[in-house]
Amino acid sequence: MRSLLMIALLLMGATPALAQEADKPCAAPNQPLRPVMATHTIPPYPEMSVMTNEEGTTLLEVAIGADGMPTDASVANSSGSLRLDGAAIDYVKSTWRWNAPVVNCKPVAVRTRISIKWDLRDRVNTGPQPVTITMDDKDYPAGARQRHEQGNVILMLLVAPDGQMTPRVMTGSGFPELDEKSLEVARRWHLTPATLEGRAVLTSVFLISVWSLDPKK
Repeated sequence: MRSLLMIALLLMGATPALAQEADKPCAAPNQPLRPVMATHTIPPYPEMSVMTNEEGTTLLEVAIGADGMPTDASVANSSGSLRLDGAAIDYVKSTWRWNAPVVNCKPVAVRTRISIKWDLRDRVNTGPQPVTITMDDKDYPAGARQRHEQGNVILMLLVAPDGQMTPRVMTGSGFPELDEKSLEVARRWHLTPATLEGRAVLTSVFLISVWSLDPKK
């Protein structure tokens, strides 16, 4: 009985203190949305976008939960490239975090807009790069030579499992005759498709054909 009485007295003595602690106002009842800067890193540039010189700015509308985690993201203004826009959404949802805003001492869910600029000059070239081939002088179109047309053509070569190859222009030089001649030359080449588990599979190869009248090149 004595032990029970002592426990009861201790609990009675603790009750006012607990109530007083619960009634105590929080130090910062209202706080704005704050990014966790360590997570707000630049998204990796998609390799295909690098090869095709895609740039632009993606404006996203992001829904942020009370825990600071993105729950949804959508494009408010496109960069002009679906590939870049998709990469921005995926990276922000998987990597970026916030300290959610506090209203009346409670974290709340909000929506915000963020802008991601895709600039090839800011990219660190750590991934695979397309092969660059300076086109043979004998293949230079006569008309393009007379007009002093020069430039680079980015090609994608699709190699079927049976070895059939289809070239496509991904980014033109700005001169149709050079673009068409790049395709004509590429059709002469013979490429072996990649294999997976011993079986040939559809293979895509990117390269840059360079048309230059500079004799040094």
